Amino acid sequence: MRVYLEYLGDSVELPFGETLVGRDVGCTLRLNDPSVSRRHLRVIRRASEVFVEDLGSSNGTLVNGRALTAAIRVVDGDRLALGTRELIVRVPEEDSEAGPTLNLKDLSELSAKVSRGELRQTSRLPVTVPPPFAGDQRCPRCAAVVSATDDECPSCQYRWGAFRASAITAEKPNPLSRRRFERHPIELHLVYVSSELEIEATTRDLSENGVYVCTQVLDPLGTECQLTILVDGGPPIGVRGIVRRVVEREEEGRDPVGLGIEFLEVGAAERAWLRTIVTRIASLAAVEA
Repeated sequence: MRVYLEYLGDSVELPFGETLVGRDVGCTLRLNDPSVSRRHLRVIRRASEVFVEDLGSSNGTLVNGRALTAAIRVVDGDRLALGTRELIVRVPEEDSEAGPTLNLKDLSELSAKVSRGELRQTSRLPVTVPPPFAGDQRCPRCAAVVSATDDECPSCQYRWGAFRASAITAEKPNPLSRRRFERHPIELHLVYVSSELEIEATTRDLSENGVYVCTQVLDPLGTECQLTILVDGGPPIGVRGIVRRVVEREEEGRDPVGLGIEFLEVGAAERAWLRTIVTRIASLAAVEA
């Protein structure tokens, strides 16, 4: 017998034993909602039975509209309301085909590292931006500031002759920087691990081939990393990536301080989930527009 939890049309298969549901990084099934407690609900799957138990959550749990006060058995079609989120228990017939799913992972070790302070949590902190450079160039003799149109240094009267360019070279877009997939703004939690860092951060943009990680703690270009993306209402997505962009200073209208990660290895099931997430975001954006 297979048991699934359905959320927003996606199905997550429950393993045997306990599955923690909540807002905490270490929960096996994570819901990014302030009305959901960090450790909200425990789902216990045995041979042919499934039980749910509220873990003393702030807003409680409803099973088919009734408050959950003790561990009870649930069956196919039962609805679990956690804050503003709803999960549906699905126990399909043995001969029916289930949709694509990802296996849930045990993230209890991540939760333990956060509690012990071993996994640093980064946030978007204000960055002090230095004042703009007062001039375009400097005199090769006295290092005084000169403009792009000066033929003579106003400080030491040094003249640099006709070799100097009369106009500033126009910048052209780099064709190699074109992205294969469109980026979509979305904030998800993730765990970033490299040979030097192990941090919890948030995303700014997501596409099928990469993600932008907002973090004040930076790795150099070319650093390979392992990402665990904590999808709202779905299993965590594990991908291997490489740092392709480093933003050390926040500028108005541009990306905040962080790392641009290109995905190197993404499994077929993970790729399908990423495509689903990105498609859903694009659809919501189109409706709001």
